[in-house]
Amino acid sequence: MDYASFLRQSLYLQGLPIYEADLPYIHHILYTINEAEAPLKAFPELNVEVPITIVDKELML
Repeated sequence: MDYASFLRQSLYLQGLPIYEADLPYIHHILYTINEAEAPLKAFPELNVEVPITIVDKELML
């Protein structure tokens, strides 16, 4: 199934209006979200670790 028919069906099932001109933009947004999630699939524990922050007292004055 191509992305246009998938998006049309998804919008229809959610009761949202379907504007053909918006489908490429919606597809681009979903593609960008999937690309941003790719590193989390490769390293799922990436957000579990707490970063260590070292503060220099002289910089705070």
